[in-house]
Amino acid sequence: MGYGYESTPIRNRLYIVNTIDLTRLGHTIRFLRQGRGWTLAELAEQSGVSKAYISDLENGSAGKPNIQYVFSVANALQTTLDRLLDQAVPGRVKAESKATVSLPPGLGELKKQMGLSDDDVERLASINFRGHRPRDMEGWRYLLETLRMLGQRRSEK
Repeated sequence: MGYGYESTPIRNRLYIVNTIDLTRLGHTIRFLRQGRGWTLAELAEQSGVSKAYISDLENGSAGKPNIQYVFSVANALQTTLDRLLDQAVPGRVKAESKATVSLPPGLGELKKQMGLSDDDVERLASINFRGHRPRDMEGWRYLLETLRMLGQRRSEK
């Protein structure tokens, strides 16, 4: 893989780098899927991979992922296998990778309007409430303001 880490070859499986965080891989897949506004069923249909397996991938409970399935998911999400795996290696997230990931609807606009940092946007984009995320700029603004108010309450105590 080029990182100089030790890998374990497994037939018809990814060369799993010992430092790959499968939970991060799952979060990246979920982030990209929700950024497109897709349900698990829609990603399953687009990728040809079962909804249950995608759910296991997103939750980091799929074990060592099958490369064919992860490749199909990457293609459906219009990204590369390289980018998905690069996001899953701690400390290896490249600035160019972050820039190429499309933001959920409205979050990019809010970032520009409020001058949010990439870290703030990444934190916001990772938030789900009962499996849902804001669908427009006003929804993201409401979420941000709510989080800020909660932060102020904690600091007052």
